[in-house]
Amino acid sequence: MNIAIITGASSGIGKEFAKQIDNYNLDELWLIARRKDKLSNLKKFLKTKSEILSFDLEKKEDIEKLNEILKNKKPTVKILVNSAGVGMNGDFSQTNLKYHNSTIDLNIKALVDICYLTIFYMNKGSKIINIASVAGLIPQPNFSTYSASKAFVISFSRSLNRELRKKKIKVSCLLPNQVETEFLKKSNNESKVKSFGKENIQKLVDFALKKSEKKDIIVYSFISKTLKVISKILPHSFIMWIEKILKFY
Repeated sequence: MNIAIITGASSGIGKEFAKQIDNYNLDELWLIARRKDKLSNLKKFLKTKSEILSFDLEKKEDIEKLNEILKNKKPTVKILVNSAGVGMNGDFSQTNLKYHNSTIDLNIKALVDICYLTIFYMNKGSKIINIASVAGLIPQPNFSTYSASKAFVISFSRSLNRELRKKKIKVSCLLPNQVETEFLKKSNNESKVKSFGKENIQKLVDFALKKSEKKDIIVYSFISKTLKVISKILPHSFIMWIEKILKFY
């Protein structure tokens, strides 16, 4: 049984991945998110048989539930999309510690756990797409935990891609700029400057799926590509100074 597993499938980028992977002629889609009602509504519009897994990936017991399902069903995971994530704009010391821990648990720990569990059910031609952010390229004051978590995802994805080459399993990391999603509204990180170069979600996901066959780092928009180049050329201290002038924080 060939399947795709998509986390964060209830909204935003994860939902769009589910809609587009629906055309890949797989046997099943496993849709993971906390909100069962949102997943149920998405399932109505998918032609591929879909399993709803209403899991909170910050909870160890829900990660273990996924592990047990994999052990029992023994599917072949052809595509894994790790899209579940959280982020909140604000001064580190003025935001709730619970939020910072939640960011680490979901953006890093859950992603690592799910990659580890699913690799044993992948074969030649399988692929992993981890959703990071251009925020992971450069330290982001007032978005410090989130940007650091996405920097981890970038580094982890690239090294894992190298490790899995011998098994012909591809790992890619998508670095979107701002996308008009529910996540953006909740993050409180939208500004006139930052919204420049906002990405079209349908085109972004279509591009990611195509480029994931070859690329380990995927950037779509002009602004994302520019930031990727700038992050390699200029010192981060200088970039953060420019960010302050532009009122990024």
